Amino acid sequence: MTDEAWTIRARKGDYRAVDAASHDRPMEYAVQGLMPATGATIWFGAGSTGKTQLLLWLAAHIAASGESAPRQWLGADLHVRGHILVLTAEDLREHVLQRIGMIARRMMTEHGGTNEDASALSRRIHVMAFLSMTASEFSEPNACLFERGPGGRWQPSAVLTGVEAFLDDWNRRVVEDGHPEDRIVGVILDSAVSMSGFELANSEATTNFLFYLNRLSRRQKMFWAVIGHTPKDAAKKAEDAAIERLRGSAMWSTTPRTVVEVRLAGGSENLDTVRAVYPDLAERDVVIVEVAKANSLGADLRPRALFRRKDGAYDDLTPDFPGIFGNASQPPRSKARVHTPELRRAVISLLASFGGGKPDTIIERADLRTSFNEARSSHPVLSTISDVVDGAAAKTPGTLAKELAGMNKDKLIDTSRGKIRILNLAIDEVVSQAEAGE
Repeated sequence: MTDEAWTIRARKGDYRAVDAASHDRPMEYAVQGLMPATGATIWFGAGSTGKTQLLLWLAAHIAASGESAPRQWLGADLHVRGHILVLTAEDLREHVLQRIGMIARRMMTEHGGTNEDASALSRRIHVMAFLSMTASEFSEPNACLFERGPGGRWQPSAVLTGVEAFLDDWNRRVVEDGHPEDRIVGVILDSAVSMSGFELANSEATTNFLFYLNRLSRRQKMFWAVIGHTPKDAAKKAEDAAIERLRGSAMWSTTPRTVVEVRLAGGSENLDTVRAVYPDLAERDVVIVEVAKANSLGADLRPRALFRRKDGAYDDLTPDFPGIFGNASQPPRSKARVHTPELRRAVISLLASFGGGKPDTIIERADLRTSFNEARSSHPVLSTISDVVDGAAAKTPGTLAKELAGMNKDKLIDTSRGKIRILNLAIDEVVSQAEAGE
């Protein structure tokens, strides 16, 4: 035992919190409030929820450089910029490269970059896809990172020590060459199931594995984003706390710096206004990202709603649809404003399709809702509001019910008895009133 051993230093009083009263060093994040700059972060969810795609999208944001590089991800500031290493035993290399290429090209289109910028971004992402390596490249029997050593103790495998050596050598070389901006600042592990090397319910193995990763990432000054999974019966736990859906030992939720759930939008989310803008919305198109557990000061616990695009990137729906998490529905900010002459004209045209728009024509709300959804393709402005037509939503902005309430106030229709009765749909007069009221 050397003088540096923790038991010796403890007896000397080296671990007293003598600097606590004056310690004001802020928490260091890679993504503000979402992912610490060092340590292991677990990103978990059911299969096909987009976990890998989401983290490749994050990797592209961090790897981008120059004026076209985004400064935020999911509305949170990025504090690290550099190379990313992707470790996978689930996807083939060509499939990962295809995903990265699609994301890079889309990102440059959105942020004003060029094809050269997309290529530069891609070069800053390293992909070790062990399934695609030949036997001469990778001679190990599997890509597991932990294994039992002498005496049955869990220890890093030759694969993990090889990855560790690569990270050390790469970062040392680029710094010595005067290019610190080319440091590898993060690792994406896809996934814990396929690469940990042990059954995820094994608490001893999980503890050793995450302790090693946390200490390794602190020494190397980088993060590890580890993809986890939910168990097959996760649907039975839909009403439980999110952390209860994480597969494996409780240590998977206790030891990491942050645990983030990635899931498909469900019954607890209000997607009415989203469907108004995306009428072809499919079941798996909206993904919810939410911190399930964090032990870091300044953690951002706000949920995010993302629209998964066919090109591999995402649209952050959260700012434009503030009611998606159960608040009152709001019209999307990026679309036309409610109560414009164009919207009033479209609603009048819709009402006029019943009985020729003649006074005293009675319209059932259910029939109006059906016609509203059918008319969206010919009147795109209708997609700026939802098809909620119930009178109870008459005060809810961004709904058809709110528009009807306005027309009732202007004495164009009568909604006092539940049904809709046409009073006067003289379109020129109505539109003039709407224009004058802007």
